[in-house]
Amino acid sequence: MSARTLLIVAGEASGDLHGAELARELRLRSPDLRLLGVGGPRMAAAGVELVADVTRFASVGVAESLSHLFEFAALYRRLISLLRRERPHAAILIDSPEFNLRFAERVKDQGIRLIYYVSPQLWAWRPGRIRDIARLVDRMVVFFPFEEELYRRHGVDARCVGHPLLDLLAPHWAHDGRAGRNAARAALGLAAPPRGDGPLIGLLPGSRRKLVARHLPILLGAAHRILGELPDARFVGGCAPGIDAGDFRRPAASRGLPLDVMSGRSYEVMRACDLLLIASGTATLEAGLLGTPMVVMYRLGFLSWLVGLALLKTRVFSLPNIVAGRTIVPERMQWDATPETLAREALAILRSDRLAAMARDLRGLRDRLGGPGAAGRAADAVLEVVGE
Repeated sequence: MSARTLLIVAGEASGDLHGAELARELRLRSPDLRLLGVGGPRMAAAGVELVADVTRFASVGVAESLSHLFEFAALYRRLISLLRRERPHAAILIDSPEFNLRFAERVKDQGIRLIYYVSPQLWAWRPGRIRDIARLVDRMVVFFPFEEELYRRHGVDARCVGHPLLDLLAPHWAHDGRAGRNAARAALGLAAPPRGDGPLIGLLPGSRRKLVARHLPILLGAAHRILGELPDARFVGGCAPGIDAGDFRRPAASRGLPLDVMSGRSYEVMRACDLLLIASGTATLEAGLLGTPMVVMYRLGFLSWLVGLALLKTRVFSLPNIVAGRTIVPERMQWDATPETLAREALAILRSDRLAAMARDLRGLRDRLGGPGAAGRAADAVLEVVGE
């Protein structure tokens, strides 16, 4: 493997994280590898020579992506030039199918081996893309067993390596249950006040500014309604890195809603809470693996929603329900994601025995995703292809 070059292309913050973990494992196995890439600061810290940092203009939805069309077009041309100049031994494309599947055509044109890491959500969105993947990709490296089965049915060489979240979250599993919840609350300074130990409810609107702006007013409205029914309820906001905590505090204060805000401590917030009101995304799987009950919501921009109506192919959209193969947590999408519906779901859960049952079912997700070591298994799957 001496002096070989691999190109890693990630399109957003989550891809940057997965690309960084993969890069570290690749270097452990083959220190002489040269890694070029498109990603962000995590990949750079893992030893990838970045040709572009795209995490600054990552977006969600069709309409939102259009605002960065020129940046992506320039990146596309730059990568084509890099393929011709550097002639990497293989390209590893991470998620971001709208960009990466188009770029995969150019990789194929150059006769360069292609590994796709982190599958597009074909079971939910535009399943016809699997034909392109079968034509272009030498190996799919996927997180979920059902993804491997889907690809193999269509003649794609697929390898399920498990989910990297298991490595990140495994240290927390020794603190399941009430003892772990109380420890997390103490660490956050959220121990029960003298007036009583009411339910602690987490508000997690997403990790991007546009998502926070769209989702947080809905979550705060739901929290206000819950407080009207359960006066001893308490609320904590999970503020992602890069988001101003004032964006949480100001609208909460304008509603007269007491809200503690924790920045960059999402896992502690998830562990501390009895229930989460949470935007759909990887965070729901994180919360599920931690065993925290939740109500999942999501709203797209109007144009993206119209496109989604035609292309969405699944009845459920949250990762805990998709992985479980059944509905464990309630979901509310688009116009059904209102303060009224979210509050109603939350109150129904808090006033019944569903909390314990949901927590138990969520912890069962761990067994479905295999053990820790996913990034290492992914690196082995990549090197098998590169070495052929």
